[in-house]
Amino acid sequence: MKISLTYIFIFFLFCSCKKVDCSKYTEMISQEECNVVVDIAPTNSVWFKIKGYDPVTHDLKVSETSNRWWNLYADEIEIGDTVVKKRGELTFNIHKKDTVIIHKWKCYEN
Repeated sequence: MKISLTYIFIFFLFCSCKKVDCSKYTEMISQEECNVVVDIAPTNSVWFKIKGYDPVTHDLKVSETSNRWWNLYADEIEIGDTVVKKRGELTFNIHKKDTVIIHKWKCYEN
């Protein structure tokens, strides 16, 4: 009985490990957008969230996402930086006073 339960567990484990569908995930990433001058830098957590203002209208703005791509670069973002992710593009940009850091999207399939 224990052996059959072990085999069933292993079967479900392998079935639950699906491959990443890069084309769907890349499309989702390309539709995200952000344009915020940072007043409160993001914390390093699963959820990416920054607070600041729109550089054009100067309206207060909160930008957040549940994908982990943006969060990879949270340690690079400081107060006063401008975070830019344009809809339809696959780059995440951090504009600093004297430089622009560009991170290009890459999807790795299993």
